[in-house]
Amino acid sequence: MVRAGEFGQVLMAVETELKLLLPPGAAAGVLRRPVLRSLLESATIPFPINDTEIGTQGPMMQRNKLHTTYFDTPDKWLAKRGMALRVRRVGRKYIQTLKAPAVGAAGTQTYLEVEAEIKRPQPELQAIDDEAIRRRLSRADIWNRLQPAFETRFQRAHFMLEREGSAIEVAVDHGDILAEGRRSPIAEIELELKGGSARALFDLAEQLALQLAEDYPVRLGNETKAARGFALAEGLQPVPHKAAAIDLAKDITTEDAFICIVRNCLDQLRANEAAVLKTEDDEAIHQFRVALRRLRAIASTFRDLIDDEAHAMLSIDLRWLQRQFGPARDLDVLIGDTLLPIQNRMLGQAGFEHLIETASIARAEARRTAHLAIENPRYVAMLIQLYRHLYVGGWRRASARARLSAPLMDFAGVLLQSRHKRLIRLGERHEKLPEPELHRLRILAKKMRYAAEAFHSLYRAKHAKRYISALAAIQDRLGSLNDAFVSRQLLNALVHRLVLEHGMAPADANLLQGLVLGWQAARIDRDVSEFRDVWRDFATQRRFWNGD
Repeated sequence: MVRAGEFGQVLMAVETELKLLLPPGAAAGVLRRPVLRSLLESATIPFPINDTEIGTQGPMMQRNKLHTTYFDTPDKWLAKRGMALRVRRVGRKYIQTLKAPAVGAAGTQTYLEVEAEIKRPQPELQAIDDEAIRRRLSRADIWNRLQPAFETRFQRAHFMLEREGSAIEVAVDHGDILAEGRRSPIAEIELELKGGSARALFDLAEQLALQLAEDYPVRLGNETKAARGFALAEGLQPVPHKAAAIDLAKDITTEDAFICIVRNCLDQLRANEAAVLKTEDDEAIHQFRVALRRLRAIASTFRDLIDDEAHAMLSIDLRWLQRQFGPARDLDVLIGDTLLPIQNRMLGQAGFEHLIETASIARAEARRTAHLAIENPRYVAMLIQLYRHLYVGGWRRASARARLSAPLMDFAGVLLQSRHKRLIRLGERHEKLPEPELHRLRILAKKMRYAAEAFHSLYRAKHAKRYISALAAIQDRLGSLNDAFVSRQLLNALVHRLVLEHGMAPADANLLQGLVLGWQAARIDRDVSEFRDVWRDFATQRRFWNGD
Protein backbone atom coordinates (compact mmCIF):
# COMPACT_ATOMS: atom_id res chain seq x y z
CA MET A 1 0.00 0.00 0.00
CA VAL A 2 1.26 3.52 -0.75
CA ARG A 3 -0.04 7.00 -0.30
CA ALA A 4 1.27 10.51 -0.70
CA GLY A 5 3.18 11.72 2.32
CA GLU A 6 1.84 14.54 4.44
CA PHE A 7 5.14 16.42 4.02
CA GLY A 8 5.34 16.27 0.25
CA GLN A 9 4.39 14.38 -2.91
CA VAL A 10 6.86 11.55 -2.56
CA LEU A 11 5.07 8.21 -2.15
CA MET A 12 5.75 6.46 1.12
CA ALA A 13 4.71 3.09 2.43
CA VAL A 14 1.77 2.93 4.82
CA GLU A 15 1.94 0.38 7.61
CA THR A 16 -1.45 -0.79 8.90
CA GLU A 17 -1.43 -3.40 11.63
CA LEU A 18 -3.27 -4.95 14.57
CA LYS A 19 -1.53 -6.38 17.62
CA LEU A 20 -2.63 -9.25 19.83
CA LEU A 21 -0.86 -9.17 23.20
CA LEU A 22 0.09 -12.46 24.83
CA PRO A 23 1.34 -13.38 28.31
CA PRO A 24 5.16 -13.00 28.36
CA GLY A 25 5.78 -16.76 28.53
CA ALA A 26 3.38 -17.66 25.74
CA ALA A 27 4.86 -16.07 22.63
CA ALA A 28 7.82 -18.43 22.25
CA GLY A 29 5.56 -21.47 21.85
CA VAL A 30 2.50 -19.91 20.26
CA LEU A 31 3.46 -21.15 16.79
CA ARG A 32 2.80 -24.67 18.04
CA ARG A 33 -0.84 -23.85 18.78
CA PRO A 34 -3.26 -25.45 16.30
CA VAL A 35 -4.61 -22.15 14.99
CA LEU A 36 -1.12 -20.84 14.12
CA ARG A 37 -0.06 -24.18 12.64
CA SER A 38 -3.16 -24.14 10.48
CA LEU A 39 -2.46 -20.61 9.28
CA LEU A 40 1.15 -21.45 8.50
CA GLU A 41 0.10 -24.48 6.48
CA SER A 42 -2.21 -22.22 4.47
CA ALA A 43 0.55 -19.69 3.73
CA THR A 44 0.83 -19.34 -0.04
CA ILE A 45 2.99 -16.22 -0.49
CA PRO A 46 6.71 -17.02 -0.20
CA PHE A 47 9.22 -14.55 1.19
CA PRO A 48 12.05 -13.54 -1.12
CA ILE A 49 15.19 -15.47 -0.17
CA ASN A 50 17.94 -13.12 0.99
CA ASP A 51 20.65 -13.09 3.60
CA THR A 52 18.10 -13.05 6.41
CA GLU A 53 18.09 -16.28 8.41
CA ILE A 54 15.47 -18.67 7.02
CA GLY A 55 13.59 -20.78 9.56
CA THR A 56 13.14 -24.50 9.55
CA GLN A 57 9.69 -24.13 7.98
CA GLY A 58 11.28 -23.16 4.66
CA PRO A 59 10.71 -20.10 2.50
CA MET A 60 7.10 -19.71 3.66
CA MET A 61 8.31 -18.54 7.07
CA GLN A 62 11.31 -16.51 8.14
CA ARG A 63 12.88 -16.27 11.58
CA ASN A 64 14.87 -13.20 12.52
CA LYS A 65 16.71 -11.92 15.54
CA LEU A 66 16.03 -8.19 15.50
CA HIS A 67 18.06 -5.63 17.42
CA THR A 68 16.66 -2.13 17.09
CA THR A 69 17.76 1.21 18.55
CA TYR A 70 15.29 4.08 18.73
CA PHE A 71 16.54 7.66 18.65
CA ASP A 72 15.12 10.98 19.77
CA THR A 73 16.24 14.37 21.06
CA PRO A 74 16.58 15.11 24.79
CA ASP A 75 13.30 17.04 24.67
CA LYS A 76 11.55 14.15 22.83
CA TRP A 77 10.79 16.24 19.75
CA LEU A 78 9.86 13.20 17.65
CA ALA A 79 7.83 11.38 20.30
CA LYS A 80 5.77 14.48 21.05
CA ARG A 81 4.71 14.51 17.40
CA GLY A 82 3.86 10.83 17.33
CA MET A 83 6.95 10.05 15.26
CA ALA A 84 9.58 7.36 15.74
CA LEU A 85 13.08 7.01 14.27
CA ARG A 86 14.82 3.67 14.52
CA VAL A 87 17.79 1.77 13.14
CA ARG A 88 17.31 -1.99 12.98
CA ARG A 89 20.01 -4.55 12.40
CA VAL A 90 18.75 -7.37 10.18
CA GLY A 91 21.44 -9.92 9.40
CA ARG A 92 24.38 -7.87 8.07
CA LYS A 93 22.22 -4.90 7.13
CA TYR A 94 21.12 -1.71 8.90
CA ILE A 95 17.64 -0.46 8.07
CA GLN A 96 16.63 3.07 9.07
CA THR A 97 12.89 3.75 9.46
CA LEU A 98 11.07 6.98 10.20
CA LYS A 99 7.38 6.58 11.13
CA ALA A 100 4.70 9.25 11.41
CA PRO A 101 1.01 8.73 12.27
CA ALA A 102 -1.48 8.51 9.43
CA VAL A 103 -5.25 8.27 9.25
CA GLY A 104 -6.31 4.69 8.66
CA ALA A 105 -8.80 2.03 9.58
CA ALA A 106 -10.40 2.54 12.97
CA GLY A 107 -8.64 0.47 15.61
CA THR A 108 -5.54 -0.18 13.55
CA GLN A 109 -2.10 1.27 14.10
CA THR A 110 -1.44 3.14 10.84
CA TYR A 111 1.76 4.98 9.99
CA LEU A 112 3.49 6.64 7.11
CA GLU A 113 6.81 4.87 6.84
CA VAL A 114 10.05 6.12 5.22
CA GLU A 115 12.61 3.33 5.10
CA ALA A 116 16.11 2.98 3.67
CA GLU A 117 19.18 0.82 4.06
CA ILE A 118 22.12 2.65 5.63
CA LYS A 119 25.77 1.73 6.15
CA ARG A 120 26.16 2.35 9.89
CA PRO A 121 24.07 1.87 13.06
CA GLN A 122 23.68 5.65 13.41
CA PRO A 123 20.80 7.53 11.69
CA GLU A 124 21.56 9.26 8.39
CA LEU A 125 19.55 12.33 7.43
CA GLN A 126 20.30 11.97 3.74
CA ALA A 127 18.76 8.50 3.72
CA ILE A 128 15.31 10.09 4.16
CA ASP A 129 14.16 10.31 0.56
CA ASP A 130 11.90 13.32 0.95
CA GLU A 131 13.21 16.86 0.81
CA ALA A 132 10.28 18.37 2.77
CA ILE A 133 10.76 15.98 5.70
CA ARG A 134 14.52 16.55 5.73
CA ARG A 135 13.97 20.30 5.71
CA ARG A 136 11.54 20.12 8.63
CA LEU A 137 13.92 17.97 10.68
CA SER A 138 16.82 20.25 9.83
CA ARG A 139 14.92 23.38 10.89
CA ALA A 140 14.30 21.78 14.29
CA ASP A 141 18.00 20.82 14.45
CA ILE A 142 16.98 17.21 15.04
CA TRP A 143 19.99 15.41 13.62
CA ASN A 144 22.54 17.27 15.74
CA ARG A 145 20.58 16.49 18.91
CA LEU A 146 19.72 12.84 18.35
CA GLN A 147 20.67 10.29 20.98
CA PRO A 148 19.70 6.66 21.66
CA ALA A 149 16.45 6.49 23.65
CA PHE A 150 15.94 2.73 24.12
CA GLU A 151 16.43 -0.62 22.44
CA THR A 152 14.30 -3.58 21.46
CA ARG A 153 15.71 -7.07 21.17
CA PHE A 154 13.34 -9.77 20.07
CA GLN A 155 12.93 -12.81 17.87
CA ARG A 156 10.43 -12.70 15.06
CA ALA A 157 8.83 -15.56 13.15
CA HIS A 158 6.69 -14.31 10.27
CA PHE A 159 4.85 -15.53 7.23
CA MET A 160 2.42 -14.24 4.62
CA LEU A 161 -1.24 -15.13 4.09
CA GLU A 162 -3.75 -14.41 1.40
CA ARG A 163 -7.21 -13.91 2.90
CA GLU A 164 -10.29 -12.66 1.07
CA GLY A 165 -8.08 -11.20 -1.65
CA SER A 166 -5.88 -9.37 0.87
CA ALA A 167 -2.23 -10.01 1.74
CA ILE A 168 -1.51 -10.12 5.47
CA GLU A 169 1.82 -10.66 7.22
CA VAL A 170 1.60 -12.61 10.49
CA ALA A 171 4.54 -11.98 12.82
CA VAL A 172 5.12 -13.52 16.26
CA ASP A 173 7.50 -11.41 18.38
CA HIS A 174 9.00 -12.28 21.74
CA GLY A 175 11.83 -10.52 23.54
CA ASP A 176 12.37 -7.31 25.49
CA ILE A 177 12.35 -3.53 25.44
CA LEU A 178 15.42 -2.19 27.28
CA ALA A 179 15.82 1.35 28.64
CA GLU A 180 17.71 2.93 31.54
CA GLY A 181 18.33 -0.45 33.14
CA ARG A 182 14.63 -1.31 32.97
CA ARG A 183 13.04 -4.12 30.99
CA SER A 184 9.58 -4.69 29.56
CA PRO A 185 8.70 -7.98 27.82
CA ILE A 186 7.54 -8.20 24.20
CA ALA A 187 5.03 -10.98 23.55
CA GLU A 188 2.70 -10.24 20.69
CA ILE A 189 1.33 -11.24 17.32
CA GLU A 190 1.39 -8.48 14.71
CA LEU A 191 -0.99 -8.68 11.78
CA GLU A 192 0.06 -6.23 9.08
CA LEU A 193 -2.02 -5.49 6.02
CA LYS A 194 0.25 -5.57 2.97
CA GLY A 195 -2.49 -5.07 0.41
CA GLY A 196 -6.26 -5.31 0.03
CA SER A 197 -9.12 -4.63 2.45
CA ALA A 198 -8.73 -4.08 6.19
CA ARG A 199 -11.85 -6.19 6.70
CA ALA A 200 -9.73 -9.33 6.20
CA LEU A 201 -7.33 -7.99 8.84
CA PHE A 202 -10.13 -7.64 11.41
CA ASP A 203 -11.58 -11.06 10.56
CA LEU A 204 -8.20 -12.76 11.03
CA ALA A 205 -7.57 -10.91 14.30
CA GLU A 206 -10.92 -12.03 15.72
CA GLN A 207 -10.33 -15.64 14.68
CA LEU A 208 -6.88 -15.68 16.30
CA ALA A 209 -7.99 -13.91 19.48
CA LEU A 210 -10.91 -16.24 20.15
CA GLN A 211 -9.01 -19.45 19.45
CA LEU A 212 -5.87 -18.47 21.36
CA ALA A 213 -8.03 -17.37 24.30
CA GLU A 214 -8.82 -21.03 24.91
CA ASP A 215 -5.25 -21.40 26.22
CA TYR A 216 -4.36 -18.02 27.77
CA PRO A 217 -5.58 -14.42 28.00
CA VAL A 218 -5.23 -12.37 24.81
CA ARG A 219 -5.65 -8.60 24.57
CA LEU A 220 -5.88 -6.23 21.64
CA GLY A 221 -2.75 -4.07 21.62
CA ASN A 222 -3.10 -0.33 21.91
CA GLU A 223 0.51 0.90 21.93
CA THR A 224 3.41 0.59 19.54
CA LYS A 225 6.77 -0.74 20.69
CA ALA A 226 8.03 2.83 20.30
CA ALA A 227 5.40 4.26 22.65
CA ARG A 228 6.13 1.52 25.20
CA GLY A 229 9.85 2.15 24.89
CA PHE A 230 9.59 5.90 25.48
CA ALA A 231 7.37 5.29 28.52
CA LEU A 232 9.90 2.79 29.87
CA ALA A 233 12.79 5.20 29.29
CA GLU A 234 10.94 7.93 31.18
CA GLY A 235 9.88 5.56 33.97
CA LEU A 236 6.24 6.45 33.32
CA GLN A 237 3.44 4.43 34.90
CA PRO A 238 -0.07 4.05 33.45
CA VAL A 239 -2.40 6.86 34.50
CA PRO A 240 -6.14 7.48 34.05
CA HIS A 241 -7.18 9.40 30.94
CA LYS A 242 -10.14 11.71 30.50
CA ALA A 243 -11.79 12.02 27.11
CA ALA A 244 -10.06 14.23 24.58
CA ALA A 245 -12.07 17.15 23.23
CA ILE A 246 -14.13 16.38 20.12
CA ASP A 247 -13.49 18.90 17.35
CA LEU A 248 -15.81 18.42 14.36
CA ALA A 249 -15.68 20.45 11.16
CA LYS A 250 -18.85 22.43 10.58
CA ASP A 251 -19.39 20.81 7.18
CA ILE A 252 -18.90 17.24 8.39
CA THR A 253 -21.52 14.66 7.42
CA THR A 254 -23.56 12.83 10.02
CA GLU A 255 -21.88 9.52 9.10
CA ASP A 256 -18.34 10.87 9.48
CA ALA A 257 -19.27 12.57 12.73
CA PHE A 258 -20.56 9.30 14.19
CA ILE A 259 -17.28 7.59 13.30
CA CYS A 260 -15.21 10.42 14.84
CA ILE A 261 -17.23 10.45 18.06
CA VAL A 262 -17.17 6.67 18.52
CA ARG A 263 -13.42 6.65 17.86
CA ASN A 264 -13.02 9.30 20.55
CA CYS A 265 -14.95 7.15 23.04
CA LEU A 266 -12.93 4.07 22.12
CA ASP A 267 -9.68 5.99 22.49
CA GLN A 268 -10.66 6.94 26.05
CA LEU A 269 -11.69 3.36 26.83
CA ARG A 270 -8.46 1.85 25.49
CA ALA A 271 -6.27 4.52 27.11
CA ASN A 272 -7.51 3.46 30.56
CA GLU A 273 -6.98 -0.30 30.16
CA ALA A 274 -3.39 -0.33 31.45
CA ALA A 275 -4.21 1.91 34.43
CA VAL A 276 -7.10 -0.38 35.40
CA LEU A 277 -4.88 -3.47 35.18
CA LYS A 278 -1.71 -2.12 36.78
CA THR A 279 -2.80 0.47 39.36
CA GLU A 280 -5.26 0.79 42.23
CA ASP A 281 -6.26 4.29 41.13
CA ASP A 282 -10.02 4.76 41.59
CA GLU A 283 -10.02 7.26 38.75
CA ALA A 284 -8.92 4.64 36.19
CA ILE A 285 -12.05 2.55 36.67
CA HIS A 286 -14.14 5.72 36.77
CA GLN A 287 -12.79 6.97 33.42
CA PHE A 288 -13.20 3.52 31.86
CA ARG A 289 -16.85 3.57 32.92
CA VAL A 290 -17.27 7.14 31.65
CA ALA A 291 -16.08 5.95 28.22
CA LEU A 292 -18.59 3.10 28.36
CA ARG A 293 -21.45 5.45 29.26
CA ARG A 294 -20.44 7.82 26.48
CA LEU A 295 -20.47 4.96 23.97
CA ARG A 296 -23.92 3.87 25.12
CA ALA A 297 -25.19 7.45 24.96
CA ILE A 298 -23.88 7.92 21.42
CA ALA A 299 -25.48 4.65 20.34
CA SER A 300 -28.76 6.03 21.71
CA THR A 301 -28.22 9.41 20.05
CA PHE A 302 -27.73 7.89 16.58
CA ARG A 303 -30.12 4.97 17.14
CA ASP A 304 -32.34 5.64 14.11
CA LEU A 305 -29.30 5.60 11.81
CA ILE A 306 -27.73 2.36 13.10
CA ASP A 307 -28.50 -1.08 11.69
CA ASP A 308 -30.60 -3.12 14.13
CA GLU A 309 -28.16 -6.05 14.28
CA ALA A 310 -25.16 -3.80 14.83
CA HIS A 311 -27.01 -1.83 17.52
CA ALA A 312 -28.08 -5.01 19.31
CA MET A 313 -24.49 -6.27 19.34
CA LEU A 314 -23.22 -2.96 20.66
CA SER A 315 -25.91 -2.63 23.32
CA ILE A 316 -25.57 -6.18 24.64
CA ASP A 317 -21.78 -6.10 24.83
CA LEU A 318 -21.59 -2.65 26.39
CA ARG A 319 -24.18 -3.58 29.03
CA TRP A 320 -22.16 -6.71 29.83
CA LEU A 321 -18.95 -4.71 30.16
CA GLN A 322 -20.61 -2.05 32.31
CA ARG A 323 -21.88 -4.76 34.67
CA GLN A 324 -18.31 -6.03 35.07
CA PHE A 325 -17.07 -2.56 36.07
CA GLY A 326 -20.11 -1.25 37.94
CA PRO A 327 -19.54 -2.82 41.38
CA ALA A 328 -15.90 -1.69 41.57
CA ARG A 329 -16.82 1.93 40.86
CA ASP A 330 -19.91 1.84 43.07
CA LEU A 331 -17.86 0.54 46.01
CA ASP A 332 -15.23 3.23 45.39
CA VAL A 333 -17.96 5.86 45.73
CA LEU A 334 -19.59 4.21 48.75
CA ILE A 335 -16.30 3.96 50.64
CA GLY A 336 -14.84 7.32 49.65
CA ASP A 337 -17.95 9.52 49.68
CA THR A 338 -19.99 7.91 52.45
CA LEU A 339 -18.31 5.37 54.74
CA LEU A 340 -15.05 7.22 55.40
CA PRO A 341 -16.76 10.60 56.03
CA ILE A 342 -19.16 8.90 58.47
CA GLN A 343 -16.27 7.23 60.27
CA ASN A 344 -14.48 10.59 60.59
CA ARG A 345 -17.57 12.18 62.11
CA MET A 346 -18.50 9.28 64.35
CA LEU A 347 -15.19 8.12 65.77
CA GLY A 348 -15.51 5.11 68.01
CA GLN A 349 -18.76 3.85 66.53
CA ALA A 350 -18.71 0.15 67.36
CA GLY A 351 -18.31 -2.14 64.38
CA PHE A 352 -17.94 0.59 61.79
CA GLU A 353 -14.34 -0.35 61.03
CA HIS A 354 -15.57 -3.87 60.24
CA LEU A 355 -18.06 -2.41 57.76
CA ILE A 356 -15.29 -0.49 56.00
CA GLU A 357 -13.01 -3.53 56.03
CA THR A 358 -15.73 -5.70 54.53
CA ALA A 359 -16.47 -3.05 51.89
CA SER A 360 -12.75 -2.86 51.04
CA ILE A 361 -12.56 -6.63 50.58
CA ALA A 362 -15.64 -6.53 48.36
CA ARG A 363 -14.04 -3.71 46.35
CA ALA A 364 -10.85 -5.74 45.81
CA GLU A 365 -12.99 -8.62 44.54
CA ALA A 366 -14.92 -6.27 42.26
CA ARG A 367 -11.69 -4.84 40.87
CA ARG A 368 -10.53 -8.36 40.09
CA THR A 369 -13.74 -8.86 38.14
CA ALA A 370 -12.99 -5.69 36.17
CA HIS A 371 -9.45 -6.89 35.45
CA LEU A 372 -10.72 -10.23 34.19
CA ALA A 373 -13.20 -8.46 31.91
CA ILE A 374 -10.37 -6.69 30.07
CA GLU A 375 -8.67 -10.05 29.56
CA ASN A 376 -11.92 -11.74 28.56
CA PRO A 377 -12.09 -12.84 24.89
CA ARG A 378 -15.55 -11.30 24.74
CA TYR A 379 -14.02 -7.85 25.30
CA VAL A 380 -11.37 -8.41 22.61
CA ALA A 381 -14.02 -9.64 20.16
CA MET A 382 -16.26 -6.65 20.99
CA LEU A 383 -13.45 -4.21 20.20
CA ILE A 384 -12.56 -5.91 16.92
CA GLN A 385 -16.21 -6.02 15.86
CA LEU A 386 -16.66 -2.35 16.72
CA TYR A 387 -13.60 -1.33 14.74
CA ARG A 388 -14.68 -3.52 11.81
CA HIS A 389 -18.14 -1.92 11.79
CA LEU A 390 -16.63 1.55 11.77
CA TYR A 391 -14.28 0.77 8.91
CA VAL A 392 -16.49 -1.24 6.55
CA GLY A 393 -19.67 0.69 7.36
CA GLY A 394 -21.60 -2.33 8.59
CA TRP A 395 -23.22 -0.20 11.29
CA ARG A 396 -25.18 1.92 8.80
CA ARG A 397 -28.94 1.45 8.45
CA ALA A 398 -29.67 0.93 4.75
CA SER A 399 -32.76 3.14 4.80
CA ALA A 400 -30.86 6.04 6.42
CA ARG A 401 -28.28 6.70 3.68
CA ALA A 402 -29.66 10.13 2.82
CA ARG A 403 -29.65 11.25 6.46
CA LEU A 404 -26.16 9.85 6.99
CA SER A 405 -24.76 11.80 4.04
CA ALA A 406 -26.49 15.02 5.13
CA PRO A 407 -24.63 17.71 7.15
CA LEU A 408 -24.33 16.95 10.84
CA MET A 409 -25.64 20.44 11.64
CA ASP A 410 -29.10 19.35 10.47
CA PHE A 411 -29.10 16.21 12.59
CA ALA A 412 -27.52 17.78 15.69
CA GLY A 413 -29.87 20.75 15.90
CA VAL A 414 -33.02 18.62 15.77
CA LEU A 415 -31.64 16.08 18.24
CA LEU A 416 -30.49 18.68 20.78
CA GLN A 417 -33.77 20.58 20.58
CA SER A 418 -35.82 17.42 21.11
CA ARG A 419 -33.79 16.30 24.11
CA HIS A 420 -33.79 19.78 25.61
CA LYS A 421 -37.60 19.88 25.49
CA ARG A 422 -37.88 16.50 27.23
CA LEU A 423 -35.52 17.65 29.94
CA ILE A 424 -37.39 20.93 30.45
CA ARG A 425 -40.80 19.23 30.60
CA LEU A 426 -39.67 16.95 33.43
CA GLY A 427 -37.40 19.39 35.23
CA GLU A 428 -39.85 22.24 35.52
CA ARG A 429 -41.86 20.00 37.87
CA HIS A 430 -38.81 19.11 39.99
CA GLU A 431 -40.29 20.38 43.27
CA LYS A 432 -43.11 17.83 43.04
CA LEU A 433 -41.14 14.89 41.65
CA PRO A 434 -40.60 11.75 43.77
CA GLU A 435 -37.10 10.33 44.08
CA PRO A 436 -37.40 7.88 41.14
CA GLU A 437 -38.43 10.72 38.83
CA LEU A 438 -35.60 12.93 40.08
CA HIS A 439 -33.28 10.05 39.31
CA ARG A 440 -34.73 9.92 35.78
CA LEU A 441 -34.21 13.67 35.49
CA ARG A 442 -30.52 13.17 36.25
CA ILE A 443 -30.24 10.48 33.57
CA LEU A 444 -31.86 12.75 30.98
CA ALA A 445 -29.42 15.52 31.92
CA LYS A 446 -26.49 13.12 31.59
CA LYS A 447 -27.57 11.99 28.12
CA MET A 448 -28.13 15.58 27.08
CA ARG A 449 -24.65 16.47 28.34
CA TYR A 450 -22.97 13.70 26.34
CA ALA A 451 -24.79 14.80 23.19
CA ALA A 452 -23.94 18.46 23.80
CA GLU A 453 -20.27 17.62 24.38
CA ALA A 454 -20.20 15.59 21.17
CA PHE A 455 -21.66 18.38 19.02
CA HIS A 456 -20.52 21.56 20.81
CA SER A 457 -17.65 22.30 18.40
CA LEU A 458 -20.23 23.08 15.70
CA TYR A 459 -21.47 26.10 17.65
CA ARG A 460 -20.32 29.13 19.59
CA ALA A 461 -17.94 27.90 22.26
CA LYS A 462 -18.95 30.31 25.03
CA HIS A 463 -22.66 29.49 25.00
CA ALA A 464 -22.07 25.76 24.59
CA LYS A 465 -19.61 25.69 27.50
CA ARG A 466 -22.07 27.44 29.83
CA TYR A 467 -24.89 25.11 28.84
CA ILE A 468 -22.76 22.00 29.41
CA SER A 469 -21.58 23.33 32.79
CA ALA A 470 -25.21 23.84 33.84
CA LEU A 471 -25.98 20.24 32.86
CA ALA A 472 -23.00 19.02 34.89
CA ALA A 473 -24.36 20.91 37.91
CA ILE A 474 -27.68 19.04 37.58
CA GLN A 475 -25.81 15.73 37.56
CA ASP A 476 -23.70 16.69 40.56
CA ARG A 477 -26.58 17.99 42.67
CA LEU A 478 -28.73 14.96 42.02
CA GLY A 479 -25.78 12.59 42.32
CA SER A 480 -26.60 11.75 45.94
CA LEU A 481 -29.86 10.18 44.72
CA ASN A 482 -27.97 7.89 42.39
CA ASP A 483 -25.37 7.04 45.05
CA ALA A 484 -28.08 6.17 47.57
CA PHE A 485 -30.01 4.08 45.05
CA VAL A 486 -26.91 2.01 44.18
CA SER A 487 -25.53 1.75 47.72
CA ARG A 488 -28.75 0.33 49.17
CA GLN A 489 -28.14 -2.86 47.23
CA LEU A 490 -24.45 -2.88 48.17
CA LEU A 491 -25.25 -2.32 51.86
CA ASN A 492 -27.59 -5.28 51.96
CA ALA A 493 -24.80 -7.53 50.70
CA LEU A 494 -22.22 -6.01 53.06
CA VAL A 495 -24.46 -6.38 56.11
CA HIS A 496 -25.07 -9.99 55.15
CA ARG A 497 -21.30 -10.59 55.04
CA LEU A 498 -20.81 -8.88 58.39
CA VAL A 499 -23.18 -11.31 60.00
CA LEU A 500 -21.89 -14.45 58.26
CA GLU A 501 -18.13 -13.74 58.06
CA HIS A 502 -17.51 -11.53 61.12
CA GLY A 503 -20.13 -13.06 63.37
CA MET A 504 -21.70 -9.66 64.01
CA ALA A 505 -25.11 -9.72 65.65
CA PRO A 506 -27.85 -8.93 63.10
CA ALA A 507 -29.13 -6.07 65.27
CA ASP A 508 -25.66 -4.44 65.32
CA ALA A 509 -25.24 -4.88 61.56
CA ASN A 510 -28.67 -3.37 60.93
CA LEU A 511 -27.74 -0.43 63.15
CA LEU A 512 -24.70 0.30 60.96
CA GLN A 513 -26.83 0.07 57.85
CA GLY A 514 -29.32 2.49 59.39
CA LEU A 515 -26.53 5.00 60.12
CA VAL A 516 -25.43 4.94 56.50
CA LEU A 517 -28.96 5.26 55.14
CA GLY A 518 -29.68 8.12 57.52
CA TRP A 519 -26.52 9.92 56.45
CA GLN A 520 -27.49 9.54 52.81
CA ALA A 521 -31.06 10.72 53.47
CA ALA A 522 -29.68 13.91 55.01
CA ARG A 523 -27.48 14.48 51.94
CA ILE A 524 -30.44 13.93 49.64
CA ASP A 525 -32.58 16.43 51.57
CA ARG A 526 -29.79 19.01 51.37
CA ASP A 527 -29.16 18.49 47.67
CA VAL A 528 -32.84 18.50 46.71
CA SER A 529 -33.46 21.66 48.72
CA GLU A 530 -30.60 23.39 46.87
CA PHE A 531 -31.64 22.07 43.46
CA ARG A 532 -34.01 24.98 42.82
CA ASP A 533 -31.12 27.38 42.14
CA VAL A 534 -29.33 24.78 39.99
CA TRP A 535 -32.41 24.25 37.86
CA ARG A 536 -33.10 27.96 37.53
CA ASP A 537 -29.55 28.50 36.24
CA PHE A 538 -29.96 25.74 33.66
CA ALA A 539 -33.40 26.87 32.50
CA THR A 540 -32.05 30.34 31.69
CA GLN A 541 -29.14 29.05 29.55
CA ARG A 542 -29.13 29.85 25.85
CA ARG A 543 -29.92 27.02 23.49
CA PHE A 544 -26.54 27.22 21.83
CA TRP A 545 -27.55 25.07 18.84
CA ASN A 546 -30.03 27.60 17.44
CA GLY A 547 -28.42 30.87 18.48
CA ASP A 548 -30.93 31.71 21.24
